[in-house]
Formats: sequence, C-alpha cells, structure tokens
Amino acid sequence: MAQWFMAAVAAGLVWRLARFGLHFEITGDESGILRSVLKRGYAGLLEPLSYSNVSPPMFLWLTKLVDSLFQSDWAARVIPFLAGMGAVVMFGLICRATLAGMARWLAWAVFCVAYVPVVEGTRVKGYTIDLLLATVMLWLMLRWLLEGRKARYLVGLALCAPVFVWMSYTSVFIIGAVGFVFAMCLVKPFSVPDEAQTQCRGLGWGNVSAGLAFVALAAISVMFLYELNIRPGLEASVGNGLADSWKRGYPPDRPWRIPLWLVRVHTGRGFAWPVGGNDFCSSLTCGLWLTGLVVYWRRGNRRVWALLVGPQVLSLAAAFLHKYPYLQNPRLCMFLGPGICLFAGSGAQYLMDLIKREKWRRRCYVATALALGMCAVGGLGRDIVMRMREVNGPGIRSTLAEASRLVGPDGQFALLNDESNSGVFSYYIRREVKQKVLRNGEMPTATGPGQRLALVAIGTEISDPKQNPLLGDFARRWGRPIKVMWSQTAHQVLQDTKDRLVVWVCE
Repeated sequence: MAQWFMAAVAAGLVWRLARFGLHFEITGDESGILRSVLKRGYAGLLEPLSYSNVSPPMFLWLTKLVDSLFQSDWAARVIPFLAGMGAVVMFGLICRATLAGMARWLAWAVFCVAYVPVVEGTRVKGYTIDLLLATVMLWLMLRWLLEGRKARYLVGLALCAPVFVWMSYTSVFIIGAVGFVFAMCLVKPFSVPDEAQTQCRGLGWGNVSAGLAFVALAAISVMFLYELNIRPGLEASVGNGLADSWKRGYPPDRPWRIPLWLVRVHTGRGFAWPVGGNDFCSSLTCGLWLTGLVVYWRRGNRRVWALLVGPQVLSLAAAFLHKYPYLQNPRLCMFLGPGICLFAGSGAQYLMDLIKREKWRRRCYVATALALGMCAVGGLGRDIVMRMREVNGPGIRSTLAEASRLVGPDGQFALLNDESNSGVFSYYIRREVKQKVLRNGEMPTATGPGQRLALVAIGTEISDPKQNPLLGDFARRWGRPIKVMWSQTAHQVLQDTKDRLVVWVCE
C-alpha cells in the first residue's frame, strides 16, 4: 500500500516541476517585490517596501542576487521553488521519525499534493521558505528529542535560528516552540528533587550550553531585526492597508463570539491541506487533525506532540494580541503545515484501522492514495488550462515581448499615460523591452526611414486608433502622421484586476 502513496508523492513532485516550467506571468504581489528589488540596493531593502509588500530582508537579498546574475523573473522564482522541493524532503524525514505504519506515507502524500505550497513555490514570494525553515528546525529538534539528547542538534539550531529569522518572519513561532520544549526538558528533572542531580547530569552541560546559546542568539537576532526592519514595517503597514487586511485573522472583540470564530478558522482556508476553503470546506482535514492530536497524545512522545502543536498555539496567542493573523490565509500560516499534515495522517490511520476486515481497510487506503494523486493530476491539468488562457489572452509579458520584437533594435517605446496604473506592466516594461522607453510625455527623437515606434496606453481597452483619446492627443502633440501596422490589447489574464493596456506598433 505504501507504493500507492509514493505514487501520490511522485505526482506532487511532477506537478511542482511542471508548474514551474509553465512559467506563468507574474502577479501584482510579485511585481511589487521585483520592482523594489530592481530599484533598491541591498541596504535599501531593509527599509519598508513600496507597493504594499512585506518580505524578510534576507529573502530580498537572495532574490536581488539571483536577479542581478540572470535578469529574469523565471530565475527569481528559483529560490521559492527549491525551498518548496526541499520542504517536501524535510517533511518526509519528519514523518519517518515521528509516525509509524501507513500514517507516515499518508501524511507525506497530503503534504506533497497540497495546492497552496505548490502554487507559492512558483512565485517570487517567501512563503515556501517559511515552510522549509520550519521543517528544518523541527527536524533538528526532533533528532535531539529522539536520539538520546545529542548536543550537536542543539548546536545546529543555535547556528541556524539567528539566520533563519532574517529569511522568514514566521520562524519566530518555530523558535518559540523549540525553546519551550527545551525548557521543559531542562526544568523537568528539578520537579523531582530526589532525582534532580542525576537527571541534570544525564542531560549534560553540553546540551544545556547549546540550548541556552540557541535561546540567547535567537533572541538577540530577533530584537535586532525588530528594531532595524520589523518595527518600521509595522508602522508603514498602517498606511498601506496591510494592517487592515490582517484584522480578519484576529478573534472578535466580543468574547461570546470567539468559540464560533475558532470553529470557522479551523475549518477554513488555513486548514486547506491538501485542499479546502472557507465556510467549513476544510472540515475533513480539521476532523482528522483533531483525531490525530488525541491519538498521538495517548500513544506518542508528548514532548514531540508539544513541539508540533507549539507553533500553532503561539500563532493563536499572537492573534489574540493582534500581532499576527491566525489561519486567515493559507500562505501566511504555511509554517503550520507540518503539524497539520502529521496529525491528520495519524488521525486518518487510526480511523481506517478501525475497519475490521483487512480487505476493506486496504481498499480505503488505496482509495485515499488515489484521491491524493488525483489532487496533483487535477491541479496540473488546471494549471495547463490557465497557462493556455494566458497565452491566448494575451498576457502583458507576451504582448510587450512581441511588440519589442516588431519594433526592432533601433525603435522606441512611448508611454501615453502613467505606468503606475499597472504594477505588472511597470515591471515588464523594464524586463521585456530592450529599446529606449519615453515616459512623462517625452516625445520621440527624430526617426529615420524604416524605424518603428511602439505606443502604449495603460488602463484602457480601446484599441481602435481613431477612437482612443490618448493616441489622438499624442498624434496632435507630435505633429506627424501615425500609421499603425500592429496592435494588441493585453491584460493580466488570471487576476481580477484592471491591469490592461493597448500597444500600437507604428511605422
């Protein structure tokens, strides 16, 4: 039966590779990140970002480094893509260490075919990095708990944690859970006075020193990052609307509404592993997770249980303090995925093992594996259809690339209105167009015979040269006849936005 779940895992990996290869056009959020990366130096990326974006500084530095080397939005997506693939491997190791039987394969398959991590692994955002770093730190702490308290794992955490907080803001929740479990192990011997000295000596001063170094270095790094980057970003979020969008992830002010809110968020988009949605559409995953929580508490190592539940408890506490939204958006809480998938796998195994007849039990496992595999197959099919919509749309990237080809190396581009009307266009005009670009009403320089000019009107769908007022105004100001040889209307096909434009290539 494990082979059926391995097939689902393989399908999830193929889906990731194929989606990355499809090379979707960037979204508005991605364009905001990339525009900041292009305009600023490394020091400038420590300051609050423009275009209503927030990202950890080390992720921005890595993106800028890759972009400066390859100058491609495809290359800029490599880091999130590799992080997503690495998270799959690391979670497989976590399942192997903490689960037995079919639960380890089931949990791993759910993790691999989850929709949100696959999609975010092909975008210039740091959410899959949150997931990777969470699995790395959880795995290191699990090895320490399960392999006889070897100090080298705490040393690894002490070296990783101060760096990880600069790559992932949400790593502080994992660090908090790891620190709590370490404190449990450190304080537990002293709760039994007769055994305190023996137990403390058994833990070893190497472990104590490494654990305290982990806590101290992580705390210092977090405080330094907060003063340098996070606090200015929080202040800026009040003005750019991000703070308001997070309020939906905070509990209601009226206490009697909190129980219903807890039910809704635990059955909503935050529990979309592998799929789900709001309005109780993730109830199945939540039910399996709750079952797994009880089963693992009864059967498993309770410190491991606390380690995996800890990040979720700390995230919920942050929501009550109005510091971070809880399960509002699956991207923002992706770091909770390992705990959700692990306990869901444990709960699913427990329920299916209640089936007495072995034949029917095996069929349930096979059917589950096939359903998970179909999540990947269906997701890949949907992505192919969506990419074809972009190609036939046509999209902004393909339109500008084609106009640049038609204009030729000696041609020019002239923008007829403000490019800030479209963040995606502002990025692609710098990436796809190799010719000189005229902005702010600047008129073209003298053109010789055979030279071409591309005119771009942003935020409009009127492609008829005689009816578009922007083109008519340009012709009057230039004082020369315009002969349109090619035109195309483009828009951001897969997003419900107003990022639309018309390009006319003129003789």
